[in-house]
Amino acid sequence: MKQISDKIQNSRPASIILTIWALCGFPLLCQLFTEWVRIGEWHETVRAFVRQLPLALLGTVVLSLIMTGIYILSRRIWISTLVVGLLMLTGSFVNFYKITYRGDPLLPKDLLLAVDAAKISSGLGLKLTYQMGFFFFFVALSVCVLLPVRSVFAKKGWKAFGARVLICLVPAALCGVYLKTVLWNKKVQTHFGVDTSQFYPMQSYQKAGFVTAFLMYFGALEPAVPEYYSPETVQAAAAALPVGEHSTQKRPDVVVVMLESYYHLDNLPGLVCDTDLTKNYDRYAKEGISGDYIPDKYSGGTESMEFGALTGFSTSFLPTGSIPYMEYVNGEFPCYPRFMKEQGYKTIALHSFDLSIYRRNEVYPAMGFDQVYGRDDFVSPAMHGNFIDDTETARKVISLYEDATADGSSVFMHTVTVQNHIPNQPGEYPEDYSVNITMPGISDYSAQSLKSVATGLRDVDDAIGILLDYFSQSDRDVVVLIFGDHQTAIGDQEGKELLDELPEFTQLSDEEKELRTHHAPYLMWSNFETRNAETAGAMPPYQLLATMLKDYNVVRPAWFDWLADTTTTLKGVNLGRVIEPDGTVGGIVAGANEKQWKVLHQQKILQYNAMFGDGSAKQRMYQ
Repeated sequence: MKQISDKIQNSRPASIILTIWALCGFPLLCQLFTEWVRIGEWHETVRAFVRQLPLALLGTVVLSLIMTGIYILSRRIWISTLVVGLLMLTGSFVNFYKITYRGDPLLPKDLLLAVDAAKISSGLGLKLTYQMGFFFFFVALSVCVLLPVRSVFAKKGWKAFGARVLICLVPAALCGVYLKTVLWNKKVQTHFGVDTSQFYPMQSYQKAGFVTAFLMYFGALEPAVPEYYSPETVQAAAAALPVGEHSTQKRPDVVVVMLESYYHLDNLPGLVCDTDLTKNYDRYAKEGISGDYIPDKYSGGTESMEFGALTGFSTSFLPTGSIPYMEYVNGEFPCYPRFMKEQGYKTIALHSFDLSIYRRNEVYPAMGFDQVYGRDDFVSPAMHGNFIDDTETARKVISLYEDATADGSSVFMHTVTVQNHIPNQPGEYPEDYSVNITMPGISDYSAQSLKSVATGLRDVDDAIGILLDYFSQSDRDVVVLIFGDHQTAIGDQEGKELLDELPEFTQLSDEEKELRTHHAPYLMWSNFETRNAETAGAMPPYQLLATMLKDYNVVRPAWFDWLADTTTTLKGVNLGRVIEPDGTVGGIVAGANEKQWKVLHQQKILQYNAMFGDGSAKQRMYQ
């Protein structure tokens, strides 16, 4: 080995050839290995990569320029190989597990969640796959081969280093120009069938490969200004909002509860359970308004649904992969909690987990919450794994509510639970505590994971019963919105989950799979007005609170009034599609009819102005 090393070190042609291979061949092969990690099957990976090759070559240019810059600075080609190799290894690992648990790939905006993801993933038991092992071996072998390669930048010292820094500006400038003129060019993206504005980017990643798609989405981080946006169109849109008649609106206490990973297991054919997992939900649905809505995400991204419900803002109008709490909610942010605070209500937020996740410790005050409580405010709560039991959270809600209303004040209270958070692995609950389930044709691992999920869902239903039983006996008027944030992946193992074992699911089209995994229940109920098992149909998250407030005639701003009124034209947009007035998911947004376009155009203008513009419409929106 030493003889080979000496020959490479003393041979200038060999050094040049290996350097060229490192700068060109290595980044291309790294992309092949990244796709292998994602896909799993080697032959399928090769076929997919051949189709991706033109776009993979576009991504290779950027990686080569990055490696060139590191090489110039460090004078060692093996260092640039090691740095880029480790970045690609890390990216392939995170991308694989994000797809596994969330169903969508790693996006540039996900980098904002690096710290939060590390806190949550510590309990997931993530393991390396053998594909990742081969990838690591390839990187390590490449570095070892390149260790003896001579550098063309032989001089040492500060002057030489300064010169290399100046030379580095060349590949940096070329990289910037290349990104702007090629990878971020809409015409280039359209030519290759990549659409960075689509809500779910998996198709783009499958066409372009991880590196090229990731870099393309880097060029779409900023919110797009709506078409025809101007002071005049903002003023016209604001003027068209309804005038709030607060004197005729009811002023009960308003309680919102978002339940982690709460949904009904009706998408699992053949499931038999010895426990009624929805008895309390069903009991109160007979007195209220209930149904399924369409969440933004699958198996994660809780804050997107929370943000939509509390603000009435659509994440469909934000850059793909946006994380509003991490990016946009600062200062005095316009939303319903702030409106209620201005109406004289006490505003309380409770999350039974770490408040630093999604910056809730900063976001909640920015949204107008006067009192904010988190995991540390519970005293010796019952736990399941790392998470506080949802029934404990229900009792905490009641305790905080009683304290807040003791002086007769009106209250707006928002709660987020956490018990049913992934990983939902086998054995999360003691055997004598767990519900019993049977489901034919699935693996034992999936069956045991499903058992954990079902047990958690039973506890969630118990929490619903505790809350609504309490409020049904209250002598104060209360209106309650309860909704699950999203469905959750069950039995994740080596990139596969329970749904991947079911022919009834795997035989569906990609569109049908998306719709099957993007619905979760909601329940709107009050103790002062009984409904006869009504439904408001399917809707996006941003219509949930607006719809409930309108239906029960609860005090609300003009913005929420307008949103509820628009449901006769469309229920909203989500998953890149129009939700029709009857709740069915229609065609893509580009195919909306003229009336729907008019509503969406006004909605985009007002939301953009409130979030990113001069805010001139906010007073009218929240009057």
